[in-house]
Formats: sequence, structure tokens, C-alpha cells
Amino acid sequence: MSYAETEVLIIGAGVLGAATARELSRYRVDVTLVEKNVDVGWGITKANVGVVNQGKDTLEFRPEYRRSHLLWRSLAMMEPLCAELDVPFRKVGGWEMCWDMKMKEKLDKLARRTESLGLGKDRFYWYPELKEMEPNVSPKILGGLHDPDIAVVNPVYLTQALVENACDNGVHLMLETEVLDMKAGHHWFEVATSRGDFRARYVVNAAGEWVDKIAAMVGADDFVLFPIKGYVGVLDRRCEGLVNGLVSVLPEEPGDMNIVVPTVEGNLLFGIQLQINRRGDHSTTEHMARKALENARRLVPDISRENVINAFCGFLMLRNYEIGWHECEVGMSGRVPRFINMTIGYPGVSASPGAAAEVVEVLRKDGLKLEPDPKFNPRRKGIPDFSRLSDKEKSELIRKDPRYGHVVCRCETVTEGEIVEAIRRGATTLDGVKHRVRAGMGRCQGGFCGPRVTRILARELGIPESEVTKKGGDSTHLSCRVKDILGKEEGDG
Repeated sequence: MSYAETEVLIIGAGVLGAATARELSRYRVDVTLVEKNVDVGWGITKANVGVVNQGKDTLEFRPEYRRSHLLWRSLAMMEPLCAELDVPFRKVGGWEMCWDMKMKEKLDKLARRTESLGLGKDRFYWYPELKEMEPNVSPKILGGLHDPDIAVVNPVYLTQALVENACDNGVHLMLETEVLDMKAGHHWFEVATSRGDFRARYVVNAAGEWVDKIAAMVGADDFVLFPIKGYVGVLDRRCEGLVNGLVSVLPEEPGDMNIVVPTVEGNLLFGIQLQINRRGDHSTTEHMARKALENARRLVPDISRENVINAFCGFLMLRNYEIGWHECEVGMSGRVPRFINMTIGYPGVSASPGAAAEVVEVLRKDGLKLEPDPKFNPRRKGIPDFSRLSDKEKSELIRKDPRYGHVVCRCETVTEGEIVEAIRRGATTLDGVKHRVRAGMGRCQGGFCGPRVTRILARELGIPESEVTKKGGDSTHLSCRVKDILGKEEGDG
């Protein structure tokens, strides 16, 4: 049997796998990144509201937790990383609010702890002061603790940028490549995938929701994971400005998560953590939607059901029960040499830069020769966001490429030029385009622009429109042309 050989095989192109691939691309080392989906960042990375967590919560982040240190290490890394990769990073600030004095006492304790850990000095504002900065929050709020450092990113944008830059620096990406089996030898791992077999000196297992199943193939599953499902609602852009930063209230009951947060694009998200989930079940229910909207309206009464344009299963966190609810797995397996597991759960996006750097240190310590590559280029230029350009910048872009003068998605003002560039960078599906340039993310959810995006995809990929899919696999949405059903030919009346 013939094998393709690589020094480091990374399984999973979510944010952890992507960040690790990009970090390794700094060195002269052969790295292959495999992903079973048709695009990157489509697993639990996508099921994230994009808050760059500061690690201040007294329950979630204690000094004895390893994931706390991974997160705290990442805090200084995220903004410079986004600047290098031309990924929008927006500091919005955040509020942890309270209804009564008993809850305020908890916030006072949180503020003291935050300062003692050197994570900043957060200030409590009573409602009249808070209202000056967040005029639309409920008057029933007593006050809130303000964290000026809270920021937001788009997790999928970040993952795409990490992978693009890693590939520009020599990493080999293989999409639609599912790992089927694996054997651990003395010097190599033999890995069977849906697109051929590999031999790898090291395996980095960043398979997200399926990380324990991959680990079990070689007996490296020395942890137990349980997925937790939550609901995230998406509000129309017309709600932009209802809140300026993240607003939330400490949960009164287990399972509640009252949060409203702006995105880098201008929408607002609201959500609720709900229940332990069945693996692979990413559905939402009417009950989840009703409860989440009810909680959001308690914080911001002006939010209405009519403003909800979409929803998704979010906060799909994987918790490690055997080594602790609050712990993570980022490091060499204790059972299998040269096999590294990566699973953080919440807040994996925020902790990804630090986790990737830690994996590189583990590999170096284990003996992998990591010689810096003098040709490494840390910078990547994003796709122009036509809707946010000045008139002068728009005119210059159209002059260079007239396709930027053709608006395809009216809701989000996305042009044909942006869609073509998204396809050039790897989008092969409607969702691939949507998650790069937002065509189909507006009020109509692709009802008007969907056929036009389909036509552009077919043209650029050189395939019939009937073969264009929503998200790969069998997700085609056109079966045939209407004139074929009617038996008419081109030119017939």
C-alpha cells in the first residue's frame, strides 16, 4: 500500500486546527491539514457568537484550570493576529448586569477578583449611569459591571484567514477528507481517509465535536466529552445600535444564558444555553426560540420577534468530565506518543492563539525540528467589503474590476466582484460564499440573491447550476430547468 507522507497531520480545520496549522507554517516543517467538510470553520467553530472572552468569570476561570491560562495567554495575541490577517476585530465592551442587591454582591466579588488577577479594573455603574451608555436596556436593571476590553470577531472569518495564510506559507489543505481509521506505529501513524492514506510522524487531533472518536482509533481517548446545545437568534441589521456592547445577566437558573451581543457585521445575536445534547444534533426548537427571545427581551425590551431573521444551534461546547468540568485537553496524549489532542470547548475561539502556540512548544519539546522559515509571511489581505468602503474607494475598485459595480445581494450590499473573489479563495457552495462575503445573510436570507449567486458559482466553477450545492454533499437545491419539464428548447415560445 502506498502512503502520502507528512511530518504533522492536523485533523480538523476548525479554529483550533487552523490556528495550529498557521503557527506551524512559520517553520520549515511539512504540515497537512484535513477537514471532512467541504469548507473550513463549519463545525463547532461556526456555532459561536464570536465574543473574545476575557476569562474573568469566577466559576469558569480559576488559576488552577489549564484552559484559564491558555485563554489569558491568548488575550494579548488576538488583536495583533486579526490585524495581520485583515480580520475585523471590534472592541465593544461588555456589561454583566444585575436585578437586585444580592446579584450586585456577586458582581462586586467578581470585580475584586478581576483586579487581583491583573485582568483590569472593571467598574460598577448604577442604572442611571448605565443607561447613558446603553439607553435601551430594561429599566428593571439595577446596574452593571462594565468590562471595556470585551471584543467580538467572526469565528468563521478568522478560521478562513488562518487557513488561507497557512496555505500561502506551505501548509497542504485537503477538504472533504474524512479520517476513517488510524493505527499507531513506533515511528509513524498510518491514517486511512476518504481521499487516500497517510503516514504521519505526529497527529494533532482537533476534530471538534468528534475529537474523542478520532482519539479512540488509537486508544488516546483518556477523556469523556459531552456536547451541550444552545440556541442563538440572529436579529435584522435594522436593530443595529439597540445595544452598543455585550449585555448579559448572571443566570438565575441552570441552563439560562441571557445575552445580547453585537457582531462585527452589525447584526445582534441573542442566546440561551439549554441542555446536554445528542452528538450531531444541531437542531433548534420552538421552545428554545421562545425562551431565548423572552430572556433577550428582559434585557432589551425593544427586541421583537419580527426582528429575528434566522437562528442556529450555538454554544455547542464539549466538556471534559473525567478531568474536570472546567478543564481542557491541549497536549500530548498520556497513552499514545506523538498524538496530540486539542479540545477546549468554551471559549475555544478566544483561546485558540495560545492553544496553537502551546502545541508548537509540545512538538518542539518532543523532538520535532522546527527551523524558522525566513520566507514566512504573516500577512493576508481580506476580501474588500464593498458596503463599508467610501465612495472614492468604491469608484476605484469598480474602475479596476467592473463586477464590483454589480450589486447581487441587496440586503447586505454584496457585489459580484466580492462573490467571484470568495470563489477564487475556495468557496464552492452557497454557504461558502455566504460565510465569506455575507450574500444571503440579510433579511431575505438569500430569497432574492440565491439564484444569482447560484448562477455565478456555476459559471466560475464550470459546472451546471443543478450541481451547485448549499453546503456540499447531496445538498443540491435545483433539480432541473423548468423548460426541461415543459419540454421546450431554447428559443421556443
